[in-house]
Amino acid sequence: MRWILSLAAIGGFIGFIVYLNTLPTEPERGASAPAVQAPAKPAAEPVPKARPDYRFYDMLPDSEVVPPAVEEYRPSPSQQTTRYLVQTGSFRSQEDAERQRAQIGFQGLRATVSRIELDSGSVWYRVNVGPFDSRSQMNSAVDKLVAISIQPLVRHIPKED
Repeated sequence: MRWILSLAAIGGFIGFIVYLNTLPTEPERGASAPAVQAPAKPAAEPVPKARPDYRFYDMLPDSEVVPPAVEEYRPSPSQQTTRYLVQTGSFRSQEDAERQRAQIGFQGLRATVSRIELDSGSVWYRVNVGPFDSRSQMNSAVDKLVAISIQPLVRHIPKED
C-alpha cells in the first residue's frame, strides 16, 4: 500500500513539473509588444557610465573614535573583605556529590565535598569550588561550570586574615 502512495506522489510531482514547463512565459515588467525596428541613427560617442560617488572611505578616518585609557579597578587587599565560593550542588548521597566533584575535576577546577548536618537531623553533601580572591577567577570558574550544564550558586564568604 505504501509503495502505491509513494508512486502516486512521485507521479503527481512529475506531472506538476511538466505542467509548469508548458505554461507560457510572462513578458518582463515594463516590456510592451515588440516594436517595429526604427532606422539606425548614426553612432554617437558612448556616454561614460556615471560612477557613484562613495564618500564613505573619505569620511571614515575622520570619524574614528579613540576611547580614553582607563585604569582597571583593583581593590587593594585591605579593602577586599569577602571571597567568592561557588556552590555547584547539594546532594543527599555522598556518591552523587563525589560524582559531580569528579565531573568538575575534568574541567580543571578543584572541588571539595563538605558534609552538612541540618537542625532537622538530615545530612547533605555540598560540592563547592573555590574560594576565589578575585571576581575574574570566579567568573572563569562559573563559565566552565555552565559549559558542562551546572548552574552554580555564588556565595560571598568573609575573608580570613
